[in-house]
Amino acid sequence: MASSGPRSEVFTTVLVNERGMVADWPQHRQRMNDHAVRLRIDLPETGPSVNVLQSEGRCLARIGYSPEHGWNVSVRPLQLRNESVDAISVAAPRWNERTNGTKHGDWTAYKDAAEAAEKVGCDAALLIHEHAVVDADRSTPMVLDEDGTVWVAHTSEGGVDGITAAVLETMLPSLGLPVVKGKLNERTVARCAEFVLVGTGMGVCRVDTIDGVKTGDSTALSTACHRLLSQHFTEEATWSMTGPDHVETRDGPC
Repeated sequence: MASSGPRSEVFTTVLVNERGMVADWPQHRQRMNDHAVRLRIDLPETGPSVNVLQSEGRCLARIGYSPEHGWNVSVRPLQLRNESVDAISVAAPRWNERTNGTKHGDWTAYKDAAEAAEKVGCDAALLIHEHAVVDADRSTPMVLDEDGTVWVAHTSEGGVDGITAAVLETMLPSLGLPVVKGKLNERTVARCAEFVLVGTGMGVCRVDTIDGVKTGDSTALSTACHRLLSQHFTEEATWSMTGPDHVETRDGPC
């Protein structure tokens, strides 16, 4: 029976355009390398090709590497993206310090969190550890406080180091929104001006409610993130091809 533990796979999810080019691939590949080291997985130097040619716009591709099966690529359409959402809070899954925060082969807890949100008519699950938000089921939480500072949970809290969040963290200060790593505790969240989720698939989603409680009224952070990412995705340097090895995609066209 194939292993399904954390060390059975390392993966990332990327945004693919209509030309089959991947956004921010060097950053995704570097994160896969870093996570593979932590998971004791020997990742090949040569990565897979994402051969997705379609005419209906952008889609997502999940790129994984398993020591048992090698590279695999599966594609799926974009669904919830750049919308206002409602979120619930659930307990964050915990493994060990080396494994926490990696994108690995035991991802059931993250999938269960997303399903729990869906079952109660919500769109996202915030992952809570020691009374603080450390991650979300498929995005990175960002909180704008009353003083205009953007707070992001430090990866030492156990969350994944999101690629979209990292891109935004370098650009938000140019719009007067400094970014600080720290604890997203109950007080910070309760008093926030705005709560936003950012990710490869979700784009920028403003969180309207958490467990049925309304969040802040500001739209400054979500507006800034939308503006910066729109600019980022129009830049040619953002997009690149993966490969050169060809890997068949599953699940049909985007």
